[in-house]
Amino acid sequence: MSLSLPEPGPPLPSLSALLGGALPGLLADCRRHVGQIAGIERAVGGNVSHVFRVRGACGNVILKIRADRFARIPALRTDPAMIADERRALEVYAGVEPSVFPRVLAFRAAAHAMILTDVFPDGRNYHQHLDQRPATAEEMTRLGSTLRRIHQATQDVRTEIRSQGDVWFRDHTFGFCLRATGHDALSRACEELAALPGQQLILGDLAPKNLSLAGGVAICDLDNVHRGWPLYDIGYFLAHLLIHHLRWAGHLRTLVPALLAAYFAAEPPQQRSPADAVLMAKVVAGVVLYRLATETVPYPLAGPPALASRFRDRVLRLLDTGAFTVQDLIRAAKAPERADA
Repeated sequence: MSLSLPEPGPPLPSLSALLGGALPGLLADCRRHVGQIAGIERAVGGNVSHVFRVRGACGNVILKIRADRFARIPALRTDPAMIADERRALEVYAGVEPSVFPRVLAFRAAAHAMILTDVFPDGRNYHQHLDQRPATAEEMTRLGSTLRRIHQATQDVRTEIRSQGDVWFRDHTFGFCLRATGHDALSRACEELAALPGQQLILGDLAPKNLSLAGGVAICDLDNVHRGWPLYDIGYFLAHLLIHHLRWAGHLRTLVPALLAAYFAAEPPQQRSPADAVLMAKVVAGVVLYRLATETVPYPLAGPPALASRFRDRVLRLLDTGAFTVQDLIRAAKAPERADA
């Protein structure tokens, strides 16, 4: 498991190594928006693309580059041309919620690079905040209501986002995330998810590293946008909320209801559809195990590794028993009982 900060890997390539002859043109694009460049630094967060914050006299922009290997996991290959899929997603989402998503300021297809507005006002993502403090109910209410609004605004969008096709990408997402542990219950959940009606655009990777709640709500890194079940996004974030609060599990009894009440407009999901509530709980469990029980994608997590190991084992036991709810997962995140201390 990767429950703590990973060992330092090989040095990440420089901007000039990544961009070669395209670098002067991209820096000129940046200067049009920030003025004289005062500094360039790598942004903390994503695994796939190389992301830099370009600071200038008139503000900041984000320079994002996709190479033929994952930035943080160079053993994994990827298609750099897929940055065009994210560009399409950003144009759709920034069009319906311009205060939440970054705008594409420049796109250079040959360099597999784009320049975006910097939507993180304090320069930090939510993961960095959760490393130091618990979430607040107000933040969860703000996020839940924003996600509800996003899903409502995109439910009728028919723009094709994925160059490989949405069905292929959805199954690809299931493969590296929900099916990563090989548990039969999660494989069956993937089949259920694929068969659900009402599939629409979803974010696909609503993790704290892709989010800012510093004042408003800002969401970046739309690399996993595809057509799927809207509650997948809620379940995906809930899994991260749980694992980031194993040190402060008592807060979950207010944080989770605040998020769900805001998203469901105060109507608990179990009252909408018991089957939806059970399936969403399986999504939460699958994403928890993706983060805590697989080695392919490291997930640095603050706090004692023993807490994460115990939670992982409890989630596996819940999956073995069959039907369970989000409340069962919350109970599993709390302090150890005498029997499994």
